[in-house]
Amino acid sequence: MDDRFLNRPLSVVLDFARFASAVLVVVGHSAQLHFYTGPYPFTARLQHYCVIVFFVLSGLVISTSVTARRTSLARYTVARVSRILPVAVPALVFAAFAAYVLAGQAPVRIDNSPDDPLLFAERILPPLVFLSAWPGMPAPVWNPPYWSLCYEVWYYAIFALAFFLRGWARAVCVVLACLAAGPNLLLLFPVWLTGVALTTIPAARKLPIGAAPFVLAICLAAAWGLFRIDMSVLNPLAAQLWYDKLKWSYWVLPDLAMGLIMALAVIALRPLVTRVAPVVERLRGLAHALAGFSFTLYLFHWPLIQLLRSWGLEAGDNPLAWAALLALVIGTCALISILTEHQTGHLRRWMERRFLPDESSARASAAVTAV
Repeated sequence: MDDRFLNRPLSVVLDFARFASAVLVVVGHSAQLHFYTGPYPFTARLQHYCVIVFFVLSGLVISTSVTARRTSLARYTVARVSRILPVAVPALVFAAFAAYVLAGQAPVRIDNSPDDPLLFAERILPPLVFLSAWPGMPAPVWNPPYWSLCYEVWYYAIFALAFFLRGWARAVCVVLACLAAGPNLLLLFPVWLTGVALTTIPAARKLPIGAAPFVLAICLAAAWGLFRIDMSVLNPLAAQLWYDKLKWSYWVLPDLAMGLIMALAVIALRPLVTRVAPVVERLRGLAHALAGFSFTLYLFHWPLIQLLRSWGLEAGDNPLAWAALLALVIGTCALISILTEHQTGHLRRWMERRFLPDESSARASAAVTAV
C-alpha cells in the first residue's frame, strides 16, 4: 500500500492537471497578445492562477522526490539542473533569435526590447542566472512567462539547502540564498511550500472519501469568492502594504489564497482518485506523454505566438482559426520537446558520470550483479 501523499493514481491525475494548466496559459496568453480578438470570457486571472497551480504541484513533487528515496544534495542538484537547463537555455536563445532574426515585417511589440547591445544583454544575462525577479530587472526578450521559472529555481535551491544541510551551515546558506533571491520572490515562497506541506502533514492523507466532494465544493466556492475581490481589493492592498514595486508578485495576497485552495483541492482529490485507482492508472501513459512536454509548452509558446504574429498569422475574431493556430503552437512545442525535455535523461546520466562517479559506478556494479 502506497502511503505517500503523492501516490500513483494521484500522480496520474496531477500530470493531466499540469498539462491542462500549461494549455490554459497558452490560451490566456494568446488572447492577451491579440492572437485572437473575438469573444473571450476570461481575463489575465486564468493564466496567472495556472502558474499558482504549477507552484503548488512543484513543491509537492520536489518534496516527494527527496523524502521517498535516499538522496543527497549533489544528486538533487544534478536532477534539478538536468531538468531545467535543457529547456530554459534553449527557450531564452530561441526567443531572442525569433525576435531579432526570424521575425517578419508585421508590427509586433517586442516587449520594448532595445537595440543597444548592452541593454539587450540585460534581457539575456539575468534570466540565465534566474535573477529576473529582482526589481528593475527586465523580462527576457519575447518571453515574459520565464518569470515563474526564476521563482521556482530559487525555491528549489532554498528548499534543498534547508533539507540537506545541518547546523550553522544550513542557517547561513539559507539566509544567503534568500538574500540572493530577493524579497519579491520570497513573497510567493509560501505558495510553493503549500505543496511541500502536503507531503509532511499526516492529516492531508486522512480525509475521508465521504468528505472529499464537500471539500471540493468549498474550494470552488472559495475560488469564486476570490475572483470577486482579487483585483479590486487584494491586489491594491498588497501594493499599499509593500515597500517597493511588487513586479510579478503583485498578486501576492490572492496567490497565497489560491495556493491554499489548490492544496485543499488536491487533498480532496486524493481519496477520490485512489478509490478508482485501476481505471486512473490505465491512463498513466497518456498523462506522462502530455505532461512530458508541458515545460517546453510553457516556456516556448509566447515567442512562438509572437513569431507567428510578426508574419501576419493571427486568428482575428475567428474561433476556428484560433483553435487551429493554438493546435499549431502546441504541436510545435511537442516537437521541440524532443530536443529539450526529452534530453533531460541524457544530460542527467552525463552529469552523474562526470560529477558523481562513485555513485554511478556503484549503480553499474549493482546492475551487473543483479544480472
